[in-house]
Parts: sequence; C-alpha cells; structure tokens
Amino acid sequence: MALVSFLSAKGSPGVTTTALLSAALWPHPCVLLDADPAGGDVAARVPAVDGGVLDPDRGLLPLLTSARRGLSGAQVLEQAQVVAGGTRVVCGMTGPEQSLAAGRGWSALANAVADLRDGEVPTDVIVDAGRVGADAVHLDLLRAADTVVLLVRADTAAVLHGRERLRVLGGALRRPDGLLPRTGVVVVGDPHHRDAADAAAVLTSVGDWVEDFGRLPLDPAGARVFDGARSARPERTALVRAGAPVVAALAAAAHGELQRGAA
Repeated sequence: MALVSFLSAKGSPGVTTTALLSAALWPHPCVLLDADPAGGDVAARVPAVDGGVLDPDRGLLPLLTSARRGLSGAQVLEQAQVVAGGTRVVCGMTGPEQSLAAGRGWSALANAVADLRDGEVPTDVIVDAGRVGADAVHLDLLRAADTVVLLVRADTAAVLHGRERLRVLGGALRRPDGLLPRTGVVVVGDPHHRDAADAAAVLTSVGDWVEDFGRLPLDPAGARVFDGARSARPERTALVRAGAPVVAALAAAAHGELQRGAA
C-alpha cells in the first residue's frame, strides 16, 4: 500500500485533475481521497458511475467527525463512491470551516489510511491535498505519505512560489524519525518548451531531496474527461498520453523507500 499526496503552492495548477488522472491510471488498486481543507471539488466535478449525483452524505466529513472513536481503513473504504470511469472516491468537505472543526481527526485519518496496507486487498491512496503551507490543518496526513508531489505551472511567479513552498515543506513534513516523504515536482506546461525544463531545474535546486517527476500539458479538452465528459478515445488526449509515464514514475516512487531529505 502507498499514500501519494498532490498539492499546490499558489494558484490552480491542476491538482484535482492530476489526482483524478493518477487514480484512473494507477497500476494498483487505489482510492482517491479529496482532502483539500479549503473544500473539495471532486463531488461537484465528477458524476457517479450511473451518471447521477454523488451522495453528499458520504465522504470525508463523516470520517473526521467520528475520528474521536478511532478510524480504520475499512471505514475509509466504506465512505468511497465509484465515479464515472470506475475510480473510487472519498468526497471532500464543503469549505475550510469543516476542516478546522475536524481538529485531531486528521491524525486519526492518517492512521486509518496506513491501516489500509494490512487489509485483505492492499489499497493505495491518492490524496488531493489542495494548497498547503506550514500551518496546514492536515499536515499529519501529508507526513504519513510515501510520496508528496507539488504541482507547479511553468511561469516565473508560480515557480518562485513553488520553490519557497518546497523549502517550508522540507521542515514541516519531517517526521520525528528524521525522514521525509519522497518529495518531488510535476511541472504543468508545454512538455517540449524550454520553460518547463527551466522551471523543473529551479525547483529541484532547493535540495537533492526534491525530485523531478515529469511534465503535464495544459490540455483543457483532456481535463474535461475527468469532469465526466464523454470521449470516444480518452487515451488519445495529450493529458493522458503525457500522464501515463508520469503516473508510472510516481507509482514506482511511492512503492520505494522513504528518503532522508535535508531541509
């Protein structure tokens, strides 16, 4: 079992789309956890497998509100719903007020997610963590990750914000044993343009603990597939074609060993 968290530093680089893409292409059984403290987008974007609306009473909020009694991996899976395309999703909360009210529930959730590795069918967890800073309420969940991926657009302002966020996260995500999750970046922009390569070089210069996991294109047509739009050949979209090797690399990294990053 592996836990992979996608997050951003600023703006909207496509964290939710990338999390949905990764869950759809993941080579192992997985569930997508919509854990953006500012409020989740998955329930509003993606229809249920039958084309209807996802159940608003199932998802992350029931898990966090019952966390005082402890949580198990089975309880996490009980809150999952199947969306169009076959991905299992635990829907997020409506806004930051609910996230703050959850309090220590985030720590219990991190333990429950870890419990999934011991289930009858080991299940990987893909997390849409939204925008993350040093004071994020769900840091315990991120510290439990095997791999943390920062999505950054290939423009100057986004790269500068991303570089500073990596420096902060290098301290905020360190565990008591001194280990960091494997931490890396995916640059969103033209994969063949020099700007994307330059952005990756700036971001990985923060330290040798920051990895370059690849590039994803800005592909609105491909992204609409993960909003439930019909597509005769979704595998032919630029997003899916470019995403396949990126997701494969992330899956391999997540199932590897933790690194000892230097913050």
